[in-house]
Amino acid sequence: MFTGIIQEVGEVESISRNSSEIRLKIDLKNLLLENSAVKVGESISINGACHTLEEISANRQTGTFFSSPETLEKTNFRYLRENSPVNLELPVRANGFLGGHFLSGHVDCLAKLLSSQKVKESYLIEVEAPEQVKKYLIYKGSVALNGISLTISKIEKNARVFSVSVIPHTWQETNLRELRAGDLVNLEADLIAKYLEKLTAT
Repeated sequence: MFTGIIQEVGEVESISRNSSEIRLKIDLKNLLLENSAVKVGESISINGACHTLEEISANRQTGTFFSSPETLEKTNFRYLRENSPVNLELPVRANGFLGGHFLSGHVDCLAKLLSSQKVKESYLIEVEAPEQVKKYLIYKGSVALNGISLTISKIEKNARVFSVSVIPHTWQETNLRELRAGDLVNLEADLIAKYLEKLTAT
């Protein structure tokens, strides 16, 4: 379980590919150095997608992760290249702060960044979501983009195009600042909304 509060922006060191799977080596910067209890087998959110830490380098700076065909189909991992920046978050601890909102790390789909513009000190990002997730998007509701917990500040009548406001700290401490119009971001819809849909349908 994650909360969408990014702890570090890592960088892809290398990618091994075959037709439907990839194995990533990621420079985790200070994530493991500052969290000595994290060991092989732990979960780490990478751009909002939950991955198992397969291997840790001797200096605890590089981690190895495997991405399955399902992950490649649902996320922007198939577009990653060497030196691509990725948002990182460790699972929330039961005795830790619960910032953001609850995230499973199971990405629902890709969404397209339409525009980003600076508005005074903050940034306004406009995103187009696929048809299948628009029912989970509401004004002032929560959404995760590349693993970042964000609040929907505006939503169009067709409910597929929405905007989020990004504070300066989030802009500087995540890979949002690297994105350009047309780029694809990983979207995870609000977990509570999905459970409510299931409960009311039965």
